[in-house]
Amino acid sequence: MPAKPFSVAVLRAAKLSRVPGVTIDEACRRFKVSKSEVQRARRTIDERLSLEELAVAALTDNGRLERGKLDGLAKIAEWLSYVDQSAYGEDEIRKLLENCESLVLARDSWRRVKPWP
Repeated sequence: MPAKPFSVAVLRAAKLSRVPGVTIDEACRRFKVSKSEVQRARRTIDERLSLEELAVAALTDNGRLERGKLDGLAKIAEWLSYVDQSAYGEDEIRKLLENCESLVLARDSWRRVKPWP
């Protein structure tokens, strides 16, 4: 018998739980799904978050914020450098975010146009 497909909420919780510092329990509470379903989704869909997704997570407070200022790019670059074990600068992060489909960037601000995760 084929496994039951995952709901959108479970998939979003599984993705959120892959952000460093976010626990499975936190993701389950946010999306109101069971821990067992999120764990099963994580086992079934072994998906690492891209650098772009991690940058969006950092910028949007893991998808909670809809808009904001671009004054924290240096901290995001520092965090991504730590997480990815590579050196990133503020300009690289801005370029990465400029190409992101879920955000619209202005000179000194941003707006989320698609949900994340």
